Amino acid sequence: MASAPTKNPTESDARVPVTPDELSQALEVGVYDRSGKATKLGDLVHGKRTALIFTRHFWCVNCQAYIRYMSASMPPSNLPPNTQILIIGCGTHHPIDNYAAASSSKYPVYTDPTQRLHAIFKFKWTLSQGQSGDEVKDYMGDAGGVVYRIYAGWKYAMSSISHINDVGPKSLNGGEVVIGADGKCEFVHRMQNTVDHAHVKELAGVLGARFDEGMKEEGGACGEACGVEPGKA
Repeated sequence: MASAPTKNPTESDARVPVTPDELSQALEVGVYDRSGKATKLGDLVHGKRTALIFTRHFWCVNCQAYIRYMSASMPPSNLPPNTQILIIGCGTHHPIDNYAAASSSKYPVYTDPTQRLHAIFKFKWTLSQGQSGDEVKDYMGDAGGVVYRIYAGWKYAMSSISHINDVGPKSLNGGEVVIGADGKCEFVHRMQNTVDHAHVKELAGVLGARFDEGMKEEGGACGEACGVEPGKA
């Protein structure tokens, strides 16, 4: 059984491979869909090459920007045969419909309210937004500045305030895990701060997917719920 989520792995831990034992544990964990139905992760990925996108809490506009950009630049039609992408949050299933709409997701969204998967994969707990001079990830190019994103996040939270106890821990980050059709882990990246998902272009390369770099993500930092454009907050 997984321990509590690991606190603050070092920078070098971002790419430490997932062990076979950790992956075996993860595949036994149940994740919930939009209707609250639980399915073992292993059943969802069985026989398919799968990229698992682990997000922060459901109100995080940075992760919404990632999903929006990924959906625009690497939609399902760009994936190789027998390849899928699944998004996994860390709250209850209740916010999933709002989240999928706000992020313009073209991929199915699940969640693990126990956060066991985040623990097994050793995702980091931090509210750091990185440091000045850090590389700007490709998905953040049109997400607006820090002030705008804070404002957009507040607007989105107010539009779904009934989910305040369902969105998941604010300081728990996520990352990306790619599992091959043979059940072996091929790639892992753990966010080191709140804007540190792997480049979508890098993930496309790992999957052998077509990456449409010129595609623009639809909507602002939190979709139509915000009702504002970047730079106008």
